Amino acid sequence: MSITGAIRLPQDQYLHTDAANEWWWHIGTLTSGDRVFGFEINAAKRQFAGQNVLFSEIMLTDVANQIHYQATTLFSYTEDWAQSDPSQTWQVTLGAAGGNGAVSMMAPSTDVGAMTIEASFTDSQTNTEIAFALQMQQQGQPLLVWGTGVSPGTGPIDPTNRNFYYSFTGLACSGTVSIGDVAIAVEGTTWMDHEYGKFPDSTNWILQDAQLDNGVHLSSFAANTPPHKDVPMPSNVTVLGTDGNSTYYTNCTITPRAPEWTSPEGVTYCTVMEVDIPDLDGLLTFTSSMPDQEFRSNYAPVYEGVATVSGNLWGEEVQGPAWIEQALGKLALGRF
Repeated sequence: MSITGAIRLPQDQYLHTDAANEWWWHIGTLTSGDRVFGFEINAAKRQFAGQNVLFSEIMLTDVANQIHYQATTLFSYTEDWAQSDPSQTWQVTLGAAGGNGAVSMMAPSTDVGAMTIEASFTDSQTNTEIAFALQMQQQGQPLLVWGTGVSPGTGPIDPTNRNFYYSFTGLACSGTVSIGDVAIAVEGTTWMDHEYGKFPDSTNWILQDAQLDNGVHLSSFAANTPPHKDVPMPSNVTVLGTDGNSTYYTNCTITPRAPEWTSPEGVTYCTVMEVDIPDLDGLLTFTSSMPDQEFRSNYAPVYEGVATVSGNLWGEEVQGPAWIEQALGKLALGRF
């Protein structure tokens, strides 16, 4: 992979020891014939009041049966939870293999886009054991959030002062998802976010990711403004163009639409999000594939939902798999 913007690959796929916060976040749509699943596998370090916290978030949405399995699991901090040396095999490990909330991510140093991802958890509501065994291969260049991979701002461009963020949006994925004793062969093109650096201790945000059938991949988000139905929100979008190399960063407007869904945690989410991108002649509608896709948490619930998208971009009708994320909880401490 090439060295682009503020992101250096393969080096920046590895742990940044000077970053207070870092996570690798796999999401997307997987299919088994006509059956559709959404998933998330996240391994993360967050720092609060000088204390390091490790945790995983793992979920599976069975769209046909409208069942959502999820778990957030805390782990004791150890410095060797992820590999920082780019001459070594890239790996991220939380928990013991097969354990509740366990995550293992691994790739050779010669091709960090060729990942083996394993994860497991027990859903607390149904007591169902869920396991993932996935192989992924990135195709094409990464999407650089903000167009450069580093948040706008002043001061040094390093992880102690800025937020760094890029995504592998063309991961050819195959493997198995196990629900209880049933192993299901799945495939799809999935998405990984790698984010590290300086994060605020508490913030709200909404995010929409799309993999359009014309080859365009995009991510739009807005922060620090709780969404309200039918109220437009000024925001931004990063777009990876059809040539697989061009990254656009431009203004957009996100408008939450009905229906709304209120979780047992007492948080109301909008399950349909409309994204208007005037510079790209784009109007896209994101629709959650199931109302209840919330991670329950004693700290701050967060909505992580598999979705679909349809609409227009550059005057062309488009559609595809998508993702809706909303961190609106009372503390909104990131994915924790």
